[in-house]
Amino acid sequence: MESLTQKIALKFTKANFVPEKVTTNRYFLRGNLVNIKSPTTATLTTITTTPTRNTRVFSPIFVSKRASVPGAGEEHELKTTRIRDPVSSTDMASNDPILKDDRIVRISSSIRVIPDFPKPGIMFQDITTLLLDTKAFKYTIDLFVERYKDKNISVVAGIEARGFIFGPPIALAIGAKFVPMRKPKKLPGEVISEEYSLEYGTDKIEMHVGAVQAGERALVVDDLIATGGTLTAAIRLLERVGVEVVECACLIELPELKGRDRLGDKPLFVLVSST
Repeated sequence: MESLTQKIALKFTKANFVPEKVTTNRYFLRGNLVNIKSPTTATLTTITTTPTRNTRVFSPIFVSKRASVPGAGEEHELKTTRIRDPVSSTDMASNDPILKDDRIVRISSSIRVIPDFPKPGIMFQDITTLLLDTKAFKYTIDLFVERYKDKNISVVAGIEARGFIFGPPIALAIGAKFVPMRKPKKLPGEVISEEYSLEYGTDKIEMHVGAVQAGERALVVDDLIATGGTLTAAIRLLERVGVEVVECACLIELPELKGRDRLGDKPLFVLVSST
C-alpha cells in the first residue's frame, strides 16, 4: 500500500489540483521542501519536490480526508485543492467568457510567492517572474485590452508603483491616455490629493491638476488588491474632479483581506485570486 507521503507526492502537481473548497490540514511550501502533517497521526514528514515549470506549489495547500473512518491499516484518501486559482466568474466584475481562457493558467503559474517577505507571515506575490515570461506578460495585457477596448475609456489611471507597469500598455492599446497616481511629493506640478487610512496612520495619493477632465471615463489599474485602501482613494480622487470610474482592474486579488468590499458598488476585475 502506498504511504501517505507517496500519495501526496504523486498528486503534488498543478495539473492534478482540483478546486474543492474543503479544508482540514495545512501544508506549507518552503523552497522545494514541503512539510506534510499526517491527518491520522501527529507525524510531520518532509518531502522534496523537483522544481519544474509545471509543478509550482501554492501556499498554503489545503487537504481534506474523506468522511468515513478508515479501518486498521488503511489510510485516509486525500483530495487536494489549488489555492492560487484563476478567479471564477462568480468572483469577477461580471460573468465573462474570457475567464475560462487558458492564458490565465500561464499567467497564474508565472507569479512567484515569496514567504515571510517583507516581514514574517506575509506571502508576497512577486510579479517580476511574470515580467520575465514574455508570453505570460503579453497574455496579461491582452486579456485586459480585450475587456476594455470597446468601453469608451479615455483615461487609464495607474497606481504607484506596479500600476505603472500594466497601465501604459493597456492605455496605448485602447487609445486612452495614461495618468500616474503617485505617492506624496513625487509629482513636480500642482497636484490634487486624496488621503486614505493605513493600519497605523494615513497616506495620500496624488495626481496632477488638469491631467483629467470632467466627464471622462477612467479605468483604475494596479497589480494587486489587498485591503483596497489605495484603490478606494484613487476612485474618490478621480470622482472629485468629475471623472466617471468605469472599473478597477488588478492582476491579483487577496480575497481574505476583503478589499473588494471597500469598493462598494464599483466593479472590480481580476485575473488571479490568491489566499
